Amino acid sequence: MVIDYLVYKKSWLGLLATLLLLTNTLILIDAGIRVESLSMIYLNGLFLTVCIIFFVWRYKKETAYYKSLLTVFNDLSDDWFQSIPPPNQSFPDHYLYKIFQSIDEQEQNKRREDHFSQQMGHNDLASWVHEMKTPLTAMKITIDAYPSNELAQRLQTNWLKLHILLDQQLYMSRLATLDADLLPEKLEVDALLKEEIRQLATWCMEKNLAVELSGNTKITVYTDKKWCGFVMRQLLTNAIKYSPANGTIVIHIHSDDNDSVFVNVTDQGPGIQAHDLPRIFDRGFTGENGRIQHNATGMGLYLAREISKKLHIQLHVTSAIGDGTSVSMSFTRTNSFEQIRRSML
Repeated sequence: MVIDYLVYKKSWLGLLATLLLLTNTLILIDAGIRVESLSMIYLNGLFLTVCIIFFVWRYKKETAYYKSLLTVFNDLSDDWFQSIPPPNQSFPDHYLYKIFQSIDEQEQNKRREDHFSQQMGHNDLASWVHEMKTPLTAMKITIDAYPSNELAQRLQTNWLKLHILLDQQLYMSRLATLDADLLPEKLEVDALLKEEIRQLATWCMEKNLAVELSGNTKITVYTDKKWCGFVMRQLLTNAIKYSPANGTIVIHIHSDDNDSVFVNVTDQGPGIQAHDLPRIFDRGFTGENGRIQHNATGMGLYLAREISKKLHIQLHVTSAIGDGTSVSMSFTRTNSFEQIRRSML
């Protein structure tokens, strides 16, 4: 910063050097002015010393505010302007402070407008989904009214897929306000799974898939029923979608010595390419299998991961080409939900 400051003040340095040169020239060529050589050296030395002291003082005074700004901008946050100290001098720090204030006001206004637009978009999406569910419910009632009608029953699976996609959009619109919607309670993992399997039963029957539930079916976890059920539904939906006809989906529930609970969902699908595995939770990523299926949105696993973070659930995926895919949900006893539950006992 010292070099930059000297370059910035080069016009002042040039002026001082010119004045010193003119003074020395005047003394040397003016016959009426007689100064000893030692006095000339003393005069120049004194002049340079005063200039150096003056520049050191001005450097510290003028750069103090900028150094404080650097400290703030090295750890920039959304409320960065609140961290900026007020200026100690009117010029130019005061004007710089005003510029930052104007930038912050414009940024805050833009952020509020973006938040309002985003909120309106979420509200519109949620409203549209609810409106779509009305005729969808009517369709379901009509289909259920003709259980012996082959055509009506063929529509069951397509109705279910449409219902799942609309539900996915609804949960996506609520993702931003998920924290305010959580209601953790003690639940049986087995009951949660059976509820989701029951909803997907029509799709399983169409593909003639068997669902095997094994392990400790009495294990309980402390979580939110609605949001945890949605995560399970996404994992089961993927397993059904990529499983071959007449296949089997195995769900195993167990716990370890640390009382952590694990739910493993394993299918007999084609498996996931090794280079796709690190990206399967990315928003919009479909991978090679998704391109083959043509109906993958790349949103299911993304939503499952984002919701799992809020629920303190860890998702792990293992897969090999030709050997199917296994997704594990782990409920650790060290998460904040469980700590709240234990504090209430």
